[in-house]
Amino acid sequence: MKLLFSIFIFIIIASLPVAKAQTGSHIFGKVVNEKHETLSYTTVTLHNMDSGTVTIATITDSTGTFAFKNIIAGNYNISIKSLSHQEHIGAPFQISLSASNHNIGLIQLLSKSNAIGEVVIQQKKPLIEQHVDKMVVNVENSGLSDGSSSLDLLNKIPGLSVSTDGTVTLKGKSGTTIMINGKLTYLSADQLTNLLRSTSSLDVTKVEVMTNPSAKYEAAGESGIVNIVLKKGLKQGFNGSIGLNGGMGRGAQMGGSINLNYRTSKTNYFATYNQYYQNLENRQELTRYLMNNGTQQAEYISEQRNIEKPKLRSNNFRIGADFTLDSKNIIGFLINGGFGKYPKYEPTENDFRNATDHSLLWRAHTINEGRERWEDLLYNLNYVHKFDEDGHQLTVDLDHVYHYSKMDQSLQTTYTDDMQNPTRPLSARIGDIPSKNSAYVAKVDYTLPFRNGLKFEAGYKGSIVRTENDLRYDTLQNGIYLPDHKTSNHFIYQENIQAAYLNLNKEWGKLTTQVGLRGEYTDTKGEQITTDETFTKKYFDLFPSLFVTYTIADQHRVQANYSRRIERPSFWDMNPFRVYTDPFSYYEGNSKLDPSFSNSFELGYTLLGKYMVTTNYSHAKDVVNEIVGRDLLASNTVFERPVNLGTYTNMGVSLTVPTQFTRWWNATYFANFYYNRYELPMGEAISIRSGNTLAINGQNTFSLPKSWKLELGGNYTSGMTVGVHEIKSYGLIYTGIQKNFLNEKAMLKLVINDILKTNQRRYETMYTDIRTFGKINRDSRSVLLTFSYRFGGNISSSNNRSTGSEDIKNRL
Repeated sequence: MKLLFSIFIFIIIASLPVAKAQTGSHIFGKVVNEKHETLSYTTVTLHNMDSGTVTIATITDSTGTFAFKNIIAGNYNISIKSLSHQEHIGAPFQISLSASNHNIGLIQLLSKSNAIGEVVIQQKKPLIEQHVDKMVVNVENSGLSDGSSSLDLLNKIPGLSVSTDGTVTLKGKSGTTIMINGKLTYLSADQLTNLLRSTSSLDVTKVEVMTNPSAKYEAAGESGIVNIVLKKGLKQGFNGSIGLNGGMGRGAQMGGSINLNYRTSKTNYFATYNQYYQNLENRQELTRYLMNNGTQQAEYISEQRNIEKPKLRSNNFRIGADFTLDSKNIIGFLINGGFGKYPKYEPTENDFRNATDHSLLWRAHTINEGRERWEDLLYNLNYVHKFDEDGHQLTVDLDHVYHYSKMDQSLQTTYTDDMQNPTRPLSARIGDIPSKNSAYVAKVDYTLPFRNGLKFEAGYKGSIVRTENDLRYDTLQNGIYLPDHKTSNHFIYQENIQAAYLNLNKEWGKLTTQVGLRGEYTDTKGEQITTDETFTKKYFDLFPSLFVTYTIADQHRVQANYSRRIERPSFWDMNPFRVYTDPFSYYEGNSKLDPSFSNSFELGYTLLGKYMVTTNYSHAKDVVNEIVGRDLLASNTVFERPVNLGTYTNMGVSLTVPTQFTRWWNATYFANFYYNRYELPMGEAISIRSGNTLAINGQNTFSLPKSWKLELGGNYTSGMTVGVHEIKSYGLIYTGIQKNFLNEKAMLKLVINDILKTNQRRYETMYTDIRTFGKINRDSRSVLLTFSYRFGGNISSSNNRSTGSEDIKNRL
């Protein structure tokens, strides 16, 4: 680390005297209409008048701004074309040899006098865009925007894989941080899964995948950050959209959403609401071999079969406004929240056998019923001050996040023999499992671009989080429910993180560099009220990052990057309480968990601006993984618990190929081959768990006559090693057909997910004295019909305002 830090400091110092290295000038301006309203996604072309050639073309962004970078000396003019406005030919101007910026200023376009009816302008973006520090998947208007859930959407994003419990891995690495509109959600894994399951992919405009985020982003998330960006209207006046969907898997699913927006030159009001119902049915088979530690021979065999029947009932809303006070100041507010229920009925049958002669000792029939309900709210106040039109600005975010959930659990078990005769008395347990979380977050970001191509960024973020769980279990004893003090627990956890960062970005002609340094101070305190125990942890760490891009020629680009990351235990994992799935298995947290640190490197090559090859390497210490074990007081009872478990190494290579076979057939293919290696302590020895994985993802879009479109896609994973778990191969194929009508404002789409029903999970676990073989038959095959309609004109989906608290919600 000292060597890396020294290199980092050297690059910062070397970046300061940059004026002499500049090779060209920047040309920029802004396009508006007669009412001085911004014109987004309009084509602007730069012409070299000396040679009579077109130098470069670009499009305006969501604010109507355009820019041409590193332009050599000469005489130029620009032209602007728009379907709804008259063509603009600009006056000539000169770029001198001395490096400077040329501001063309505001360019006003006049409407075409012969326009007939409404003109719909669609700027088609590529499905995948590679930026300096992230990959952007443009979901909107692609085959991925099919009306299925955002959880299903993530499983179709190149490089991502979603497990049955909602855990997201990125290029084979676990510990992925999920953000929504640039914010952490402060939710537990289960709660975040419910949120993503109830958010339609129609409401998503893009997904940003950052394997090595810059210092501006949270240091948390060993494998990187996935940011889901939701839609927000930019069209002037009143506009919006509605969406309806319904379908069947093993149970019915239906949902609806409405998105409203009213924008003027000074104000923008927006509101969204969506409701989602889904009845699921997942099936699982589990065989556990309980081994003798001395002989390593199986003593008992547990054969378990269960059917989980949850019913998701979810409501989410977002309401806010932005006010442009003047040309330099914007203030806004946002209220984002949701409430819902997740009742679950789960019958389980467990045969407990003697491993020697396979004789049945007992058969346990358990009914597990859980009635979960939740509500969460986020309040955000946002302020932006623009010092000038060149990107010099200050952004301030203030957030308050509140979450409350409660689950009432009931477990009842009867015991019989092969002939269904009772062998043991009825056992029963009821649980009251509440969770209350709150977070206060302040975030400040400052950006200062210089005329010589240098850009300076700095920022601060402070967060104070408090989570409380008061778990109470009662067990049935002699026909009466009595408090179970051994498994009940009252736990309060507080976390204070103070962070600051610096970023320097510099362009030297064909070479672009970005160096950053983030410092984070963490102060935590956990209180087990039940046992009167307290633990505290305080630590400060630095997280450097480096990005280098070199353009060899117009069609060839090389990128390299590095970052140091941290994976903090989730608040849920730190809580040492128990949640029983049946009388013989439970999950418990671990208050002694430490954070895990990793170093990640990437080297990539881009051809023709779209074909990408990337190699990656990362190494982590004290990784957090779940282990299985036998309860010391009840040897036939199995537990799962997160622990810091050895070291982890990941290395791989990925290939992204977007292509257009014909005018009517577009496709994007992604392949990733990686190697995972874990060094795990097993008693006094070190166990090596390793394996290779091939992951393939493909999407094809066929444009048919009369506004019809056909989609066909799928993915395949050959299996992977994750800690003590070996996951077998799985995949899926999906298809859809879409029809646009009513002047392209209405869309009707039929989607079939997991056609061959191959998106199932099979796994094997071996740790100490337990060997487990599992199969999860997911409710993954479904047919979904989706209808959406836009009114008030087209709705652009950029300009999504993020807040400062997205990173914390993930860990609640």
